[in-house]
Amino acid sequence: MSILFLIASLGVINGFIVSIFLLVNKRKSVADVYFAGVLFTLSLRIGKSIYFYFNEEVNLTILQIGLSACAFIGPFFFLYMKALYNPQTVFRKIDIFLLSIVALLVISVGLSFPYGSYPDMWNGYIIYGIYICWGLFAGLGLIYVIKFLKMKADHRVTHWTGDQKYVLYISIAMLFITLTYFNALIIGHTYIWGALIFTFSFYYLAIRMLIPQKKLLPQSTSPALANGDHLFAEVEQIMREQKLYTNKKLKLDDLAEHAGLSKHILSQLLNETYPHGFSHYVKQYRVEEAKKLILTRPELSLEGVGYESGFNSKSSFFEAFKKIVQATPAEYKNSRLADLK
Repeated sequence: MSILFLIASLGVINGFIVSIFLLVNKRKSVADVYFAGVLFTLSLRIGKSIYFYFNEEVNLTILQIGLSACAFIGPFFFLYMKALYNPQTVFRKIDIFLLSIVALLVISVGLSFPYGSYPDMWNGYIIYGIYICWGLFAGLGLIYVIKFLKMKADHRVTHWTGDQKYVLYISIAMLFITLTYFNALIIGHTYIWGALIFTFSFYYLAIRMLIPQKKLLPQSTSPALANGDHLFAEVEQIMREQKLYTNKKLKLDDLAEHAGLSKHILSQLLNETYPHGFSHYVKQYRVEEAKKLILTRPELSLEGVGYESGFNSKSSFFEAFKKIVQATPAEYKNSRLADLK
């Protein structure tokens, strides 16, 4: 039993550590924050399961906190997958509104009907309502998972990319954990299996991230480069649809992985079809995005437009914009507004 307790607890402890790290990391993305929410709420729920399984003296407050955390697991997973599919640099108001509604309901119910005074209600209507919320949003998250994975077929990628594999592993782990807890609620099996699945999934994903994976290369570079215009059109489509250029840390390796090409092939492809190099290629997309935002997002400052477009500093934004557009962002904005009058 002590070994079982250790194994089950390790995932929870490390889940808390990683979630806190993601939240305090200065370079965190929107997706990182939502993933931290997934890990933190899962760790709370699974920690409650371990506590209940190995401790005969049950603290009802801990039970209530653990059960309440379930209401956030599905929404955080949904928002995480949505943020991966549609990369974003700021938190959308509708997403914050969703989390706020869930938090308001959890707090209101928790204060009005504490577990200690209403255990039958918690073990009945409340827990079923919470699990419905969990399952509903987990299902919506899986829809984005399917969309994300379908990009493999849509762009005729010859092998699964690292991002696709990572999303698939996380989704399978979430699906198994969710089904385990639903099975325990409805049929009455032990919750400890959910804790064990979480621990093994956590360490498996950690190992996959830490150990370099061998990349699959095309058997020959000639066929790919012989169809260079077609391949470049696919790369362009991926850049536009996924807005990869809004990722401030986008590298050639990242774009190659999304396109299902080796770094060498993509570099050669850009050299043949785009004479200015990868850095300029990404900057041009970011500048085009900035031009759109200047006209469609008047609430943003010019500096804010630069960050939204993928630039990591005000100076790099102004320098790239001036070089490509032959005008500063302010000059471009004033001239376009004058044309519209």
